[in-house]
Amino acid sequence: MKNFILFLAFTIQIFAAGANDIQGWFNKGEFKKVCSTQIENLLKDSNNEELISLFGMSCLKIHDINRLALPISKLVKSKNARENAAYFADVLLKKKLLYYAIIDEIDISYVRLPRSDYILSFIFDKFVKKQYIQDIDIYIFQEPNSDTRYELGVSQEKDMSKLVLKIFKNDNLTSQIEYR
Repeated sequence: MKNFILFLAFTIQIFAAGANDIQGWFNKGEFKKVCSTQIENLLKDSNNEELISLFGMSCLKIHDINRLALPISKLVKSKNARENAAYFADVLLKKKLLYYAIIDEIDISYVRLPRSDYILSFIFDKFVKKQYIQDIDIYIFQEPNSDTRYELGVSQEKDMSKLVLKIFKNDNLTSQIEYR
């Protein structure tokens, strides 16, 4: 039994992530490692706003924006942290409003929010201003003076609908992002 406890303690030490690991993964672009359940659980009891911000930015990079609730609620102490929390809240709110508008067919054209550099911000602005072409259930957005276009639609998976954003460059699909 004693050997098992020592083995367990050693194993936990090996798999436990620390601040240096999180910073290193972020710097290497390993955003999935940073935006993971393991790191989220680690940060729930943390007050390290730098690590919490890295977690939030990593989740944005991989478009897992539902995980932004933790950084939104925990980033409160410094001006930089509050700015990050506001940015994360803005992105999450825009996703939720687009989901509400498209899936539930609710008019949100009266909503005005600040613009940010996240892709959903561009889509949200165009959507509320009705600057799109609607092709049945697909909303098509074109960037001015660009060969890039975006298509926003809904996909049904089991009992859950999700928004699907497709990005085209010169009519070639370059990426597809799914938001639940």
